[in-house]
Amino acid sequence: MAGVGFALKKVFRGGDSVLGALRGYSLTAVVTEGPMVLMIVLLLTLRALMARDGAVYRTREEFLFLMTYVMIFSLILSNTVLLFVNRFISDCIYQERLQDVLPAFFGVVFFLLAAGAPAALLYLLTLPVDWAVRGAVLTLFCVLLILWIQIAFLSAIKRYEYVLLGFVAGVAGALGLAALLLGLGVAPLPGALWGAALGFTLMLFLYMAQLLAHYPPGRWDLLVFFPALERYRVLVATGLCLALGLYTHNFVFWASAYRDKIYPTGVFCTRYDVPCFFATLTILPMLVQFVVGLETRFEVKNRAYFDAVLYGGRLEEIRAAKQELCTVLYTELAHMMEVQLIVTVAAVTFVGNFLQTVGLDERMAGTYRLLCCGYCLYGFVKCGTVILLYFDDRRGALRASALFLGLSTALSLATLPLDSGWWGIGFLLAGAATALYLMLRIRRYLNELEYHVFCEQPLFAQPQQGVLSRIQERFAGAERESAQRRTLREEDDQ
Repeated sequence: MAGVGFALKKVFRGGDSVLGALRGYSLTAVVTEGPMVLMIVLLLTLRALMARDGAVYRTREEFLFLMTYVMIFSLILSNTVLLFVNRFISDCIYQERLQDVLPAFFGVVFFLLAAGAPAALLYLLTLPVDWAVRGAVLTLFCVLLILWIQIAFLSAIKRYEYVLLGFVAGVAGALGLAALLLGLGVAPLPGALWGAALGFTLMLFLYMAQLLAHYPPGRWDLLVFFPALERYRVLVATGLCLALGLYTHNFVFWASAYRDKIYPTGVFCTRYDVPCFFATLTILPMLVQFVVGLETRFEVKNRAYFDAVLYGGRLEEIRAAKQELCTVLYTELAHMMEVQLIVTVAAVTFVGNFLQTVGLDERMAGTYRLLCCGYCLYGFVKCGTVILLYFDDRRGALRASALFLGLSTALSLATLPLDSGWWGIGFLLAGAATALYLMLRIRRYLNELEYHVFCEQPLFAQPQQGVLSRIQERFAGAERESAQRRTLREEDDQ
């Protein structure tokens, strides 16, 4: 949600008053985490509507299973390209090529749907459900794929408030449509799923109207982003590793003997997934604090450093600006971890006991406590990776995300045979090892910042010669020839 930084600067500009700080943190929490909270509210309310309509427990579990799969796999597929998309949009804004943004959006969406929709349909064919359910799930999956990409394009033009308003409208529409369908006698499972699918479709059209209003149309070239994809392909690998790393420990338990089956090919692990869900919520304060620190205090020092580099600052001024940048960054990271440590200790000490009174058994509560620590470290991994990308250390970001993915998978597999009291320890150890690597990598990179800024850049621009660039060039050439032929025919007709 990059656009939130511009509003945060206005909020915090008035001084360090308690009210100003409260407004800033509230804005960040609402904008960055509001959509996730709304999704949770949607799921719980739709389950309640189904129960009111007489749906049995099995049907409500089927609904939760299908919605969870749709969200997880649409996020994994879309997050694979989101880092690249953000970089591409930034380059277009900097180079004043806004006419390429909308064609790139349609191109990215086209290839994501071409990859994701057939795979989703093949999986749905393995489930013993009717076509009304399959159609709703497939529609919802495709719509969510588009929505996650739309959010990235909207945040780039600082339309973050429309993201939240769109989610409110979509959730309200989904609940209203689901209630209408159930009231008309549609079966609970397809009624709730089609309500969600149509509600998110409404959200898609609202977001699309904003994109069309704020980006110039440009030429019709679905491959316009191919040269940039060739240059920044590391970002695609990094996004994939980060997305898989968040869920791979769940997949290990889904494939184990401890899994639950709602369909022959529909698996999950209640004893691990439920503690994961509650533990994930504990890192929200860290993410909010990170956005505030990065987009306000750190960004100011980062801009001051590069202004000194670009606009003739003396060596002493550049070094002083770098020292201030490093000091602020380390201070913000330390403050972020202090806040999260307090939240984690409170979650482990008090919330774990509370969850035992509302349905979690002792072993699930123990898993929750381990995962609270694990997600605390995962939050640092995510934030540290963003910092490396902030400095354009793409190799370091890829190594960190790949290290976390590999360790999370391997250690989860290695600790699976242990007693269930140790569930989650693999995820925790993976987060600890990757966080240590990131701390060392960030410190080393900052120590060598002058080298990366002054010596690592190429002396001359290298033309793109890869396969993707040639494909895009041929496609653009064919489009130009076609346009010329149309122009000649129109002139002949006149």
